[in-house]
Amino acid sequence: MDANPLCIILVKNGSRGDRLLFRYPYSDDNALETKTKAKRHNPYSMLGDGTPQTSTIRCTSNISNGKLTGFSDKVMSNLFAVKSELCDSKFELKVNDVRFVGHPVRLNPTTTHGRHQDRRKPSTIILFNIVFALKATLNHDVVNCYHDLSMRLGLALRHEEYRCQFLSSEARIMLAAHDEASQLPEDGQISPFQLILDRSLFARHLRQVYEELCGSGIVQLRLNKWIQVSFCLPQKVHHSLATGKFIDYEGLLRGLQTLKPYHTLLLLVERSELLRSLSADASPALRRLLHVESALTPFYTLAADADLTLPQVFMLVGHLVYWGKGTIIYPVCSTNVYVLSPNAPTVINSQLAERFSEQFPGSSLHAALAEFSFPISLSDKCHPMTYPHQQQEQVQQVLWLLKHGLLQQLHTYVYLAPPPTSSDSGSGRLSGREIGGTGQLGSHGTSSPASTSIPTPTVHEPPPLSHDPPSLTPHPQQSHQADIIGDALHHAAVQLSQPASESDLGSVCSDERSPSPGVSLNTIPEDYIRRRLDTFLSPAEKEMVMKVEAAQNPEDLKLFAKLCVYFRGRHHLEEMMYRANLWRSELLQAIDKFRQVLITCQHPDDSFTLTAHTK
Repeated sequence: MDANPLCIILVKNGSRGDRLLFRYPYSDDNALETKTKAKRHNPYSMLGDGTPQTSTIRCTSNISNGKLTGFSDKVMSNLFAVKSELCDSKFELKVNDVRFVGHPVRLNPTTTHGRHQDRRKPSTIILFNIVFALKATLNHDVVNCYHDLSMRLGLALRHEEYRCQFLSSEARIMLAAHDEASQLPEDGQISPFQLILDRSLFARHLRQVYEELCGSGIVQLRLNKWIQVSFCLPQKVHHSLATGKFIDYEGLLRGLQTLKPYHTLLLLVERSELLRSLSADASPALRRLLHVESALTPFYTLAADADLTLPQVFMLVGHLVYWGKGTIIYPVCSTNVYVLSPNAPTVINSQLAERFSEQFPGSSLHAALAEFSFPISLSDKCHPMTYPHQQQEQVQQVLWLLKHGLLQQLHTYVYLAPPPTSSDSGSGRLSGREIGGTGQLGSHGTSSPASTSIPTPTVHEPPPLSHDPPSLTPHPQQSHQADIIGDALHHAAVQLSQPASESDLGSVCSDERSPSPGVSLNTIPEDYIRRRLDTFLSPAEKEMVMKVEAAQNPEDLKLFAKLCVYFRGRHHLEEMMYRANLWRSELLQAIDKFRQVLITCQHPDDSFTLTAHTK
């Protein structure tokens, strides 16, 4: 998918009719082409061989070498200088294999906001339209982005027209160039658009917009040296960062809505370069965040260090990711497991290999990738006997590989899978309740937004464990298990009613203290565990869990009742640690004690891995 525009066109409509003022790129022989196409062919003329010309070849393509062809200036002015009723709304037109998109803007000739209003002549321009010509095969989200850019340029140009009649003066320059080019003799003809580029500031602005869209996909324009117009084409920007695939725009927005406090930001550009590129009126909160940013620190710590709230951090990080300045990762620590990305280029002579050698002299990219052919944790990769500077270099290499999308992190998910019973074998399959649970934990996915604005991420808090759904009735149990279950539940409920100790505070990375919201267990009813197990487990699952030896220990059963809601394969270990407020060692011990009914697997977390939303 080529998201580059074919052409950018400026048309106006005024008291003297409609007129195409400028388009870029243009052909030097446009005038000759127009004259040739203006000649009317005689349908009764005979070809050289005597065969009558009964039909003409119909043009089905208006794209040649990535440029727009087949439309004269008069045709485009008639198409795009729309009626006043269509102004200030989206304009979209498809002709053959070309789609035109714009945002017509209506002007009020009597409105001026500058000084010495009475000395100025009223503008004769009624409306203008900045139109982008695109390939008709582009996705609708790309078309919406170009419409957003046309609207931004139109609103900025209208503001300058009201302030200093910028558009009127530029239109006079363009019309004079058209008249001058039409009066030149045939042997000295020159394209009027070349004259316009030499004389018109706004024409050079439009050329800059076209070149930046075809280049980086980021437009940074100061219109008339006054108004800043910024735009990002995410399909172009994130395609250049990924390795050979496009990022799904809707998937990108969904990924920005799933940010968690235990995630962190990995800058894709140098911090000093990013700070220099910020405008003078950039947000001070963004500057503070960039000064404390670290790929080893989660968002909740960055928020505290930068004196910001988590929603503020999420908003700033969302903008940086949207503009291709960063990506979302889990904080790098020794327990992280990485594996080679399926999109990683493994050719011998690649530009990434040369850049890796320049960044890390004496190291080979392919040797570094070979170490991650199979999943491996950083603690296994970094030998404890290596020097500290060597370990730091290995961490920097991992960050470089993550920055270029060559590695992906694998997370551990836990599934509750008790052994099949005789009743299960008789029915042939488990019911929906036994397979998927009660569904108390809803999916965190959200619908894709209709607009092109960056969504505001929300902080996902863990569900309160002290709240029980109404109308809970315990499932009947077998008589020989009733006494054992009741006794174990009674002792565990007594333990749950006690205040949480200092050791209950969990960690998210490298055994650091986590300020997660946690769960208040100060006041727990005696039948809390019974209700919780009845809510999230089926009778067969509850029976098999109570048969496990660790279930006879009140502490272990209390912890299992706290974690059983996460044993459906929807939450990885890091999220369990944050939601349940546990140390990693405590969580792993609990899983090991109930390993008879639990299974684990490793796969990437696609909910926030932005590079996974590809087409």
